[in-house]
Amino acid sequence: DICVGYVEEVYFRRINRWNFMSEKIAVLVGGSELFSGMRGMSKGTKHIYKAIHESFDEVVIINYNYFLDFGSSLKKLFNYLSSKSNTTYVILYGYSKGGDVVLQLSRMLQSALNINLLITIDVANGPWSHKIDRTIPHNVKKNINVYQSIPNFPLRSYGMQTVAVSADTIIENIDLTRQNIQWIAVTHSTIENLMVDKVITWIKTNVE
Repeated sequence: DICVGYVEEVYFRRINRWNFMSEKIAVLVGGSELFSGMRGMSKGTKHIYKAIHESFDEVVIINYNYFLDFGSSLKKLFNYLSSKSNTTYVILYGYSKGGDVVLQLSRMLQSALNINLLITIDVANGPWSHKIDRTIPHNVKKNINVYQSIPNFPLRSYGMQTVAVSADTIIENIDLTRQNIQWIAVTHSTIENLMVDKVITWIKTNVE
C-alpha cells in the first residue's frame, strides 16, 4: 500500500505482470461517515473494493477528510491518471461527496483519458447539494447515476439527475426517491449499502 498526501490518499495495488492487455484501473471514493470522523472510506466502498480488486490491475481508494481541502488529492490523482495511455480501461465510483469528487475528476481528465464507466450514488454536499455541477463530460462513455431527492438529517444531503454534454455518452438515471429495498427505506444514509451489490455487478459486467 502507498499513502500520499496530507488528506490521505490510499492506493491498493494488484499488478498482474503477465497481463499484456490494456491496464485496468478503478477509482473508488466513498462518502463521509458522520461517526467515523467524516472520512471518505465508507463501508460500502470497502465492500466494493474487496469484491472487485481481483478484476483490476489497480484499485485506487481516496480516503479524505470532509472538512479539509481535498484539492491536493484531486491534483495528485489527476497527474497520476493523465500519465496513463488512453487505452487504459478506467472505472470511477463515487458516493455522496465522493460522487462530487469523481465528477470533478472526470472533467479534469477530459483531454487526457476516457472513462469507460462512471458510477455515481446520491452525489451530494450537504445543504449545498443543489450547487454541484452534475454535467457528464464527453470523455465518459457511460454514467449510471442512482439518487434520491429527499435531504437527510442532519447534513441535508441529497442527489439529483446527471446530464450528458455529448450525445455519445450513455446516461442511466435511477431515481429511488421514496422507494424501499429489502424493506428498508432508501435515504441518503442507506442508499450506498442498499446498492452495493448492484454496483459490484455493474463493475464486473463492464470490466470482464
